[in-house]
Amino acid sequence: MRAGWRIFLFLLLFLGFSTLIFAIKPMLGEMTKREYTENYSIIIIMVLTIGASITVPLARKFFDKKSVVSLGLKWNKKALFDILFGFFLSGFMAGLFFLVLVLFGLINFEGLNVSETYTPVEGSFDYVQFMSILSIGSIGILLVEHIFVGYWEELVFRGYLFQNMVDGLGNKIAIVMSCLIYGIIHAMNPNAGLLSSLIIVLFGFMRIYGFLLTDMLWLSMGMHIGWNFFQGPVFGFHASGHEMVTVIRQTDLGPAWLSGGDFGPEGSLLIIPVIFLAMWIMRLYSRRK
Repeated sequence: MRAGWRIFLFLLLFLGFSTLIFAIKPMLGEMTKREYTENYSIIIIMVLTIGASITVPLARKFFDKKSVVSLGLKWNKKALFDILFGFFLSGFMAGLFFLVLVLFGLINFEGLNVSETYTPVEGSFDYVQFMSILSIGSIGILLVEHIFVGYWEELVFRGYLFQNMVDGLGNKIAIVMSCLIYGIIHAMNPNAGLLSSLIIVLFGFMRIYGFLLTDMLWLSMGMHIGWNFFQGPVFGFHASGHEMVTVIRQTDLGPAWLSGGDFGPEGSLLIIPVIFLAMWIMRLYSRRK
């Protein structure tokens, strides 16, 4: 089967499974689509994670006639090192960006938010209220969310789709197309603009670069997980347009094209040199390994 047909059939399978997201919504009561996506993102992420975990192996076996491990999922000691290195490298990126913005007066560091204890009203558990309060529980759930997001997005985008594009189009065209698609998808996020979409394209290349350096998806997964977690819940930025409970309290002083504004670091020109620095570090790491 040609690569184009494999990709098409996989997308039908994956998107078909993803419709469960909207089947679950009525079970949670009356709410708008925006309220659902903002407050119950854990449900959406879990459906996408399960969907990717089922459809990618099926498509790999029946459409590609290859093993899912051949996508770059061989688990060994090096895989764990790649994940941890990527996770903390992204933490370094978010911390460096935060420091630059503070030094240039683009954000105001107001200190740390105070951890609170959630007290259920009349014995009922309110998930939305629980996730609006900084606690070990809410930060833990956000970390789990970002682990699942990093896993399923890398499995689908840098795993199945990109590698099938390479089979059909060659490396260079596949890289360009994969990055552009990634940017277009994120252009639908809240508060997205042309600049943020272009920078997301660069982030897509950085994730592909991690795969190309190691022939494995683990480094890219670790970086994806770490970036989402550190930029949002830890350093207090919007995460690709989404706002959440944070450890650090800060105020954006703008302008948005430098501070990132309501989209987050991916909407700032200042993140671009940080990305190139991270790719240089990734190259050094891969050579040592």
